[in-house]
Amino acid sequence: MKTSKTRKIITALHRFPRDKQIGGLSSDEMMCHVIYAALPGIAISTVILGFGIWFQLGLALVTAFFCEALNAFLRQKSLSRLDIYSGFVTAVLLAIAVPATAPWWLIVTGTAFGLLFGKHIFGSMGMNIFNPAIVGFCAVYLSFSAEISLYPNGYVSISESFAYIFHPSIANDGLTGATELSSLKANGEFTEMSPNYWLINLGWLIGGVYLWIRNIADWRLSLTFVATFTLLTAIFTYFSPLTLTVTEHLGLGSLIFTACFIITDPTSAATGRLGRVIYAALAALFAVIIRHYSNMPDSMAFAVLLANLFAPMIDNYTRPQYNRGSV
Repeated sequence: MKTSKTRKIITALHRFPRDKQIGGLSSDEMMCHVIYAALPGIAISTVILGFGIWFQLGLALVTAFFCEALNAFLRQKSLSRLDIYSGFVTAVLLAIAVPATAPWWLIVTGTAFGLLFGKHIFGSMGMNIFNPAIVGFCAVYLSFSAEISLYPNGYVSISESFAYIFHPSIANDGLTGATELSSLKANGEFTEMSPNYWLINLGWLIGGVYLWIRNIADWRLSLTFVATFTLLTAIFTYFSPLTLTVTEHLGLGSLIFTACFIITDPTSAATGRLGRVIYAALAALFAVIIRHYSNMPDSMAFAVLLANLFAPMIDNYTRPQYNRGSV
């Protein structure tokens, strides 16, 4: 009983302050709505890139359930709906982030590492200082750079997706390759940006708007992140050797997905109103610096991870407002 009450208090302390709680959604219901919001982007990605993303989603969800059940068993507590759905959110976000044709063990490793070392090692839900999905992605990015760098060049059939994921040795290597950002960083070559990027980004934006309307995600975080990234990119592009325009920087990579689903994570972000603005602007600054001056093709994951480190200090100086609720 004491453990359950303590967990409720800690979970309440890590929610964003809300001007209005639309629909009176509980924490586990909000997790479900985050998954619903990702469906438009997943659907568009499926049409453009194939059904590989659904294999990744299935593997990630099964792994997440196993990790949550293992954590509950080791801590000798019951497995709650909030535990399951929070794990599922991490699984869905990570499955979206990795290549749709990545081998099965990559998404399993990333999901398990993200949940066990990005969330449960800190004491479970509400006590983690890093976004678990980002922790998992950064872990597999640094460990398996070759496998995570090959994205589908176009539509990949179900049979080819299955071969890539479960039997990569017999898959057709011609269906995957480096992204435009990877090619630009590797050899300075960039042809043109496919309109498919904008279509997929539209799917993520639809989901983001849904979360803003339902008051599940804070639109100020997203807007500050994108606006700061755009402004700094315009400045950095003037001095940078990269040949991309500001518009191409906005469309390529995972900027929109990060703005709608990652930067808005209430547990790992700063909490007060001013603090959230500073936090999002700092993440955008890190993203621009990493994209322009590092060897990494995209920069969002490590930028958010670095911003997570500064969130407690930002809270300390901006007097965060917590929604304690009723416990």
